[in-house]
Amino acid sequence: MEHQHQLKCLTQQENGYIGYCAGCQSYNVAYKNMLFILSDQEFSLFRQAIADRVGMRPFYTMHGKEWLLKTPMPKYHLMLNDEEIEELCQMMSDAELLKEVDTILQTSAENNRQEN
Repeated sequence: MEHQHQLKCLTQQENGYIGYCAGCQSYNVAYKNMLFILSDQEFSLFRQAIADRVGMRPFYTMHGKEWLLKTPMPKYHLMLNDEEIEELCQMMSDAELLKEVDTILQTSAENNRQEN
């Protein structure tokens, strides 16, 4: 059986968006030229890692990038500046909150249907 992706946009900014696919139970975190497809747990861990700058080290460039984030792939790193990190963190926090609200509303609607 083929899965139909129904991505619900949770938050969108000029530099990206975060959507959630209930069928895949995954987040799409698109920011600038990056796309991360993350499970619920991976999303929470990634949000916390970005906020705390876990695995990042200062790396100053002439292009204003100040932080180097090593990825699991050898010789592949992400480069971000403080503003990008803050924007990405804010987007992820907003998305997590909106997902929780959506879950509460769905649970409430299901409970109302069962009572009727």
